[in-house]
Amino acid sequence: MAKLLLSGGCLRPNGFELGEGKYYGKASLVQLDLDSGEFVTVLSKEEGGENYPAEHPNLQFTAGCVDGDTLWLPTDTEVHQYSLPELTLKSVYSHPCFHNIHSTHIINDELVASSTGLDNIVVMDKTDGHIKRIINTQGKDPWHRFDPDTDYRLVHSTRPHDSHPNFVFKVDNDLWATRCTQEDAVNLSNVEDKIDISMGGDVSVHDGVCWNDKIVFTRVDGALVFCDPQNRSVIETFDPFGNALNRPMGWCRGLHIDGDMFYIGYSKLRKTNLKSKIKFLTKGNFKYSSGNNSLVVALNIKTRKVEQVYTSPEDTIDAIYGIMPFNYD
Repeated sequence: MAKLLLSGGCLRPNGFELGEGKYYGKASLVQLDLDSGEFVTVLSKEEGGENYPAEHPNLQFTAGCVDGDTLWLPTDTEVHQYSLPELTLKSVYSHPCFHNIHSTHIINDELVASSTGLDNIVVMDKTDGHIKRIINTQGKDPWHRFDPDTDYRLVHSTRPHDSHPNFVFKVDNDLWATRCTQEDAVNLSNVEDKIDISMGGDVSVHDGVCWNDKIVFTRVDGALVFCDPQNRSVIETFDPFGNALNRPMGWCRGLHIDGDMFYIGYSKLRKTNLKSKIKFLTKGNFKYSSGNNSLVVALNIKTRKVEQVYTSPEDTIDAIYGIMPFNYD
């Protein structure tokens, strides 16, 4: 594999001062050449529209997915369908129940989006975008604390979130979702059936990627958590940088696996009012602190060695949500 697509966004200079739901001013899709290390912006979005708040819309591409010759790429309030490799926009799906979408997936030939701001998973027909069902990630009615008649696309923030679902994957015949608030992964058919990923460590979880007979989760502190999906247990927690004193650091999110190579995203650290979520930064000595650029780390899982650290140029992509293959000439 020679190239990857990175989805994310660039911070507004005054985003923190503006407040929740206004941090990012440009959505960015970036091509990373793994041979040369070059980052090239291939898509960007700097204007909102009818499906966004009128002022200071939060503009970012979140975790998308590749389905054959189609790229499904979400923003906070829309899901964009692009043809590959030319990246021609084919359709845009959006619904009032979309808020702070963190990821999209094609599972069982359905389009699945995490509406993080409403703590729900939205399952759609991928051919026309109509909603087939909405699943609350706590096993409750999807509208138990929100108003189904409100257009949440026009709302900047719904924090605090009860569960903050990030990523959806499949185990056997069931949909599962990672939950940042609970620091676990949960079976959406039975929320009592779950995997404790943080194990009391108070460290948020993001991606859940099926690999061989395991599920690999990313934690924001940079650790990978390997789990057995059959007995719902953690097998191993692995830090790519071990006890190194000078180590890359960022908000770890975004994982693509190609054979023995794990490509892991580290977003640029930003100011936040959720201090509990970044207290891991007080542990150890870190090479990167707030203000340093986002990274992609290439880990050879067979040798357990980091083979390369790719550092993004300034103003290219501050937050990395998704890492996807781009196997085209």
